[in-house]
Amino acid sequence: MSFPAYPSYQDSGIEWLAEVPSHWTVVQTKREFRRLKVVNTGMICEDRLALTMKGVVPRDLDDLDGLQSNDYEGYQIFEAGDLAFKLIDLQNVKTSRVGMVPSRGIMSPAYIRLEPANPDIARFGFWYFMALYWTQVFNNLGGGVRQTLGPEDLLTVPFPLPPRDEQVAIATFLDRETTKIDALIEEQRRLIALLKEKRQGVISRAVTKGLDSHAPMKDSGIEWLGEVPTHWEVKRLRFICHIGTGDADTADAVEDGLYPFFVRSPVIERIGDFSHDCEAVLTAGDGAGVGKVYHYFTGKFRAHQRVYIFSRFSGVLGRFFYAYMSEMFAKAVLEGTAKSTVESLRRPMIADFWMTVPSDAEQAEIMGHIEAASARIDALSNEADAAIRLLNERRAALISAAVTGKIDVRASAKVLPFPIDRTRARGLVATEIIERSAGQPTFGRVKFQKVAFLAEGHVGISELAGCYTRAAAGPFDSVLIEDMERGAHSIAGITVDQAGGTGSTVSYRLGQQRGAHRQELADWLGTDRSAKLGKLIADFAGLTTNQAEAVATLYGVWNDALSEGTSPSDDEIISGLLNDWHPEKRDKFRASELSEWLGWMRRHGIVPTGSGPTTMTGRLFV
Repeated sequence: MSFPAYPSYQDSGIEWLAEVPSHWTVVQTKREFRRLKVVNTGMICEDRLALTMKGVVPRDLDDLDGLQSNDYEGYQIFEAGDLAFKLIDLQNVKTSRVGMVPSRGIMSPAYIRLEPANPDIARFGFWYFMALYWTQVFNNLGGGVRQTLGPEDLLTVPFPLPPRDEQVAIATFLDRETTKIDALIEEQRRLIALLKEKRQGVISRAVTKGLDSHAPMKDSGIEWLGEVPTHWEVKRLRFICHIGTGDADTADAVEDGLYPFFVRSPVIERIGDFSHDCEAVLTAGDGAGVGKVYHYFTGKFRAHQRVYIFSRFSGVLGRFFYAYMSEMFAKAVLEGTAKSTVESLRRPMIADFWMTVPSDAEQAEIMGHIEAASARIDALSNEADAAIRLLNERRAALISAAVTGKIDVRASAKVLPFPIDRTRARGLVATEIIERSAGQPTFGRVKFQKVAFLAEGHVGISELAGCYTRAAAGPFDSVLIEDMERGAHSIAGITVDQAGGTGSTVSYRLGQQRGAHRQELADWLGTDRSAKLGKLIADFAGLTTNQAEAVATLYGVWNDALSEGTSPSDDEIISGLLNDWHPEKRDKFRASELSEWLGWMRRHGIVPTGSGPTTMTGRLFV
């Protein structure tokens, strides 16, 4: 969807503003704002604020090292509705520049405080100055070595001035639309985090349990490692490889050096000569990279004197060693220490570390599995990164176009070209499921979660956009469920009832306007999806909570396998639920009853195709 232009324009005379609507004026900022600086003498205000990338937020007085309470007497007082600016080092495009102050508080004396002539111009002005930040106009206005824009310079910045009712319309429009975009960005970030956890789960299970879920197991004798396949060995690192260190210093790096130079960070420098020519795994021996930075390399290289080099592998493939160390070492050794970070690694700690040793052939098979799974996860993560970049670009373009009059948003009911407002979509589906199921004696939050998962996966309501983890009770997205419950309350007055308090069973109490949402839901879903959702709810009506959990989890296991290009047998689906989902599943279900529920799913047409949402292994369940 595109937004219309205004009927006529005039030249603003300002390069970055270009043309503005004919009925707008262009003034200096000081026409609508004035600069104030009220020093916090005598600590008359103790509520500290900070200008961040997320806006102006509260900050504790003791949050900065080395500052005592009397240091804040030099801070300045800001009032609610003021605009705060940080206009130093303007070439740094990754720091906050402008924010609207939500409540009275004190901030750095280096910030600029502008008081608006009225609340409406404050909101419009905030979005205008945000546009200057996003489009890097501020960067070209500053002067001096540190590229600074002073308060007097800020007050003379050209300011487009629509009529007051348009200021309100534009600010309201941007408040709403940027909130939608920010929600979509946050969903992509959650997806990236879950994909990272899934990768960790894939690697952790493969290098400690193998790929055969039916393989007999033995106790490794190591608490953090647990059981390993019976035919595997477990050895200390000292018997598997040579452990050495580099010999170079950071100053030895050469920008156009011929060889890679491994230092203590993820960044690989260059150097003019080499000390090693082999297959090796390298990790930081001290500093912030301890337990976090690993490299796998084959060829000529040199390393920093505080980087450990593992080479001359015996009985273990270098790639398998890299996968095992990068996933297991920090969790097993470093996370068990009392300190939140470990400043350095000692050679005995490394040499005594235990490692699984399958056969060479099995290691190669495991690495093939890990690399294939990682490639799929990387592709999804890259798609999410690209979506975030695109959304940020849309956000910046939308703000700039609205505040400079390139688009006319006075008819502000117009929205961005997304399929549907996700919050509304979630609320409508939640209302339908709860209203049609609330009379069932077995219906509560757990069963609601499972029907919601299948509404997206089986019915195809992709607008729900859940990110599901493999929780004890089946596929679960806590943010999605909370959003759906809030939506159902907003749309139909449905309330959550937890009579026994926190941790007890959750049911739902219906509101007065039952069924009022149905026409809107039907218009949005269309005939096919409406019918399919109705059938799903009816099919689940006779199931107990435990049975609903079994069906939804089987569907998740089955669909995950199909999405990875495999066609699992019933035994493999059942094994995936009992062994790969969550430890509690083995206590809840028997293989024989799960086989019956697979048959029930086929009879009711609840069969996945591999196109629905996949599930992620939560960190606690690896």
